[in-house]
Amino acid sequence: MTRRPRVAIVVQRYGADIAGGSESLARAVAERLVLDHDVTVLTTCARDYVTWRNELPEGPQRVNGVDVLRFPVEEERDLASFNRLSDGLYGRPRAEADELEWLKRQGPDVPRLVHRLEADRDRYDAVLFFTYLYFPTYWGLRAAPERSILVPTAHAEPPLEFSLYRLVFEAPRAFVFCSEPEASLVRRRFDIGERPSDVAGIGVEVPEAPDVEGFRIRHDVRGPYALYAGRIDAGKGCDEMLGHFARYRQDVRGGAQLLLIGRLAMEEPRVPGVRYLGYLSEAEKFAGMAGASAVVCPSPYESLSIVLLEAMAYGTPVLATTRSEVLEDHCRRSNAGLFYRDAAEFGEALDLLVTRRGLASALGANGRRYVAEGYRWDVVMAKYRRMIAAVSGGGS
Repeated sequence: MTRRPRVAIVVQRYGADIAGGSESLARAVAERLVLDHDVTVLTTCARDYVTWRNELPEGPQRVNGVDVLRFPVEEERDLASFNRLSDGLYGRPRAEADELEWLKRQGPDVPRLVHRLEADRDRYDAVLFFTYLYFPTYWGLRAAPERSILVPTAHAEPPLEFSLYRLVFEAPRAFVFCSEPEASLVRRRFDIGERPSDVAGIGVEVPEAPDVEGFRIRHDVRGPYALYAGRIDAGKGCDEMLGHFARYRQDVRGGAQLLLIGRLAMEEPRVPGVRYLGYLSEAEKFAGMAGASAVVCPSPYESLSIVLLEAMAYGTPVLATTRSEVLEDHCRRSNAGLFYRDAAEFGEALDLLVTRRGLASALGANGRRYVAEGYRWDVVMAKYRRMIAAVSGGGS
């Protein structure tokens, strides 16, 4: 019998109930690779990326058919202290020691994971690292660079300017990017040469018959609404979005509501027309998306945006900030959404999506086509398998 290729996946958090773009991508890839590879996920005992508190049991377990090894985080993160440290380093000259201290305090500080990877690295035909940013990727790539693939999920943010990340992008044998703008950003910032790479994105699968009417009844939603789904955080562009929406409501009498779904990482908004519905199930999220006049994508820091693609899969137009090159690129390539630079453009675009149903329908049809053609799992996984074969010696 032919031996199944052995693949390790290194990611900072892992689990069916753990949200996050890179974590969701890592889990989706692992659960598909396991069909024809021996897959081991090396991760932490943390659920929460803010504190990195150990909440899950240490050691081996099986999650949806995937072998998972969890390692304890050595030290929880004090977010206020870390933010003060970051403010002192961003945009300024930095010593290597300061950057390494920042990396350790950012976390998750999990040296036992790195030691295990180093000890076992010859067992694996390929090691996939998800997200360039964190401690396990920086030290893990130094411990096991030989057959490494980096899935950077990078976007333009202050840490990408740190000198220490040159080592992260110099070490991998191959790259898998989420979007063309991400690949261009990395090539502008780092010399990755002619190493194998591909833009894979993610496969998008959404339930076919979401309970839109039930969603409206359960949450007492009347009239048109826009939806934001994700972590509700100033760093995700939510402060700016709320300010733009407040002006929209002043300018448009009887305008749409804005519904917020996700974990609250800032004070609950007190803006007329805005309702926070809490952290809802995936089924409720999809029903909310399908019934919305628009899904708002305000984050300036995106390497792909799963939420945007899920909205397009339902034929719901998106309203995206131009502060993210990736989001604007999606809108331009798909012709399935509008984008805004300021409050005036936000309000005008949202009003168009709410009141011009012909326009919204045409954008929605474009979105369905865009996702169906470019974001299928069979296409995505073929690219991952090619990269695994390339680093393991089984491909060109």
